[in-house]
Amino acid sequence: MIDYHLHTSRCCHATGTMKEYLAEAEKKQLREIGFADHFPLGLLGFKPRNQVTMNPEEIEDYIRQVLELNVSSQTVNVKLGIEIDYLPGTEEKLKSLLADFSFDYIIGSIHFIGKWDFTHPVYADDYKNQDLDELYRRYFKLVQDACKSGLFDIIGHLDVVKKFGYRPAANLDSLRIETARLLRETNTCLELNTAGRDAPVGEFYPDQRFLEICLSSGVQVTMGSDAHSPEQVGRHFQDALALLKNTGYRELTVFKQRQKSCISI
Repeated sequence: MIDYHLHTSRCCHATGTMKEYLAEAEKKQLREIGFADHFPLGLLGFKPRNQVTMNPEEIEDYIRQVLELNVSSQTVNVKLGIEIDYLPGTEEKLKSLLADFSFDYIIGSIHFIGKWDFTHPVYADDYKNQDLDELYRRYFKLVQDACKSGLFDIIGHLDVVKKFGYRPAANLDSLRIETARLLRETNTCLELNTAGRDAPVGEFYPDQRFLEICLSSGVQVTMGSDAHSPEQVGRHFQDALALLKNTGYRELTVFKQRQKSCISI
């Protein structure tokens, strides 16, 4: 099995060494893992209120250590990934920056609406002041624009806007259908992210209904635990695999040098 969403202590909100993450993957008999730590927002000219990404000067060491870990690993393939915040208006800058790196895959994620880090527990109460129907529309518009940018191989935690359990009154299917259509049209993979099970919302990102819509639209899927500590590697994966199978998925997408292939579930 694969886990393509592992962080490192460089992002300032994760713990443990990379070797400890690998050891946990070996213990759980994963066949492949990928580190996908947070790309330095400083390189995009963005400074959040809390530091949640590595510093610009750390990225070269991050890449070197992932590659060295892969060489040293005897049983688990270690892929070089990165998680990058989609920030409207930075597309050309990001495209230029990425030309200098050779990642196996790039996860595009939405954590910010304006300057609000809506996934950060410190700012969760800000949901109480939001029009939730409008908030969800804004969030999924950003996801759709991230797909259209062509910068990302995977969209991370597809419906993470539900993280703290705030739900809109409106039915979400139109937003889900349009998002799934754009995922397919742009050949962007979705991630079944198991971290949501341990968040206040208590369910995976995305939920089963969204997975069903993505499957019917022909969207490919991969998996990630969003581990911020070694023991979280591969968390809830048996339940996640059961969900994928029950939904109708039979394959997972894997990446090498940004090229896709598939493995059976």
